[in-house]
Amino acid sequence: MRYSALLRAAGLFTAGTVALASATLSGSADASAPTATVINAGESSSVVRVGPFILPPAPAGEVPHVNRPLANVPKPCEDCYITAIEPRLVTADGKRADMSSGVMLHHFVVAEAGGTDVTCGHNGIGAMGRRLFASGDERTPIRLPDGFGFKVQPGPWTGLIELMNHSQVPQAVFFEAVVHHVPASTQGMKPVTPVWLDVNNCMTSEYAVPAGRSATEWSWVSSLTGRVIAAGGHVHAGGVGLTLDNATTKKRICSSAAGYGSGAMDGMVTSMSTCSWDSLGALRAGDRLLMTSLYDAPQAMNDVMGIMLLAVYETDDVTGGTKAPASMRKTPTTKVPGSMDSGHHMDMGDMDHGGDGPPHSSA
Repeated sequence: MRYSALLRAAGLFTAGTVALASATLSGSADASAPTATVINAGESSSVVRVGPFILPPAPAGEVPHVNRPLANVPKPCEDCYITAIEPRLVTADGKRADMSSGVMLHHFVVAEAGGTDVTCGHNGIGAMGRRLFASGDERTPIRLPDGFGFKVQPGPWTGLIELMNHSQVPQAVFFEAVVHHVPASTQGMKPVTPVWLDVNNCMTSEYAVPAGRSATEWSWVSSLTGRVIAAGGHVHAGGVGLTLDNATTKKRICSSAAGYGSGAMDGMVTSMSTCSWDSLGALRAGDRLLMTSLYDAPQAMNDVMGIMLLAVYETDDVTGGTKAPASMRKTPTTKVPGSMDSGHHMDMGDMDHGGDGPPHSSA
């Protein structure tokens, strides 16, 4: 298909234009996408759509990376709290776009342009603002506990998206997110602060792992006091998952385990488990958070990632909240990619919120 025809099919008037639009929940939808949860009372949902992105075909022996800055990402609402986000990648008619057609969402990042990033300040990627949310090809939805939300601040949002086309034909795709939100006037809502933890923080987010099992640690001395109320991770193929501990108090906060697909998605990360409760972990300014990125790689790789996004409720009541349920206190055993021995696995161990176990720092 010629690019001009592809542009017309995607609804573009001129080549090189990036159209930004938002719609209500009645807009196009990816029926196969996972959902965060049912909508709570008083909660609305919007579909935010960014694109289209025109992807060139993959030349023989090469898959091009298309990494694009986005100067103005549309907001789902103003003067509101965001309570859940469900990311997805779709075609112009709203159908799921993934490796079954050769398209891969390497990453999408959105930030408040006028905000200050908690762990980077304005250095490196912090120059784009305070990072709010990100998604890899696993497209993991996140829902905050009831009564908590990201307060949408005045000012523009910026973004960064990287897409890959493994197929031999050009493609047009859109990034979409179903965003759940409530008005800022909603009684009892508690604001949360987004915190980005990254093995190669403030830089490219990429680092190297050897073949086989490995555990790479990265730590951050907290500038916040409060409670971690949600967390989720991102790893590449070969990744087992990530653990997060308060190394100062020796308390496990969250483990985020990778799930793998089959068929066209064989050997690819298609899900990451998340933690969401109002008392995942106490945090005081000066505490050292220890993140461990676990891989069981079939070969040495130079460009993997180990990232966790946290939501922190800033409060002096660090021991408040309610006891996390059993589902938030155990880590599932996670299998490595299908290309490896199906009986070979890495057990990430117990994840006891408020337990007495030492931080997990080795594979």
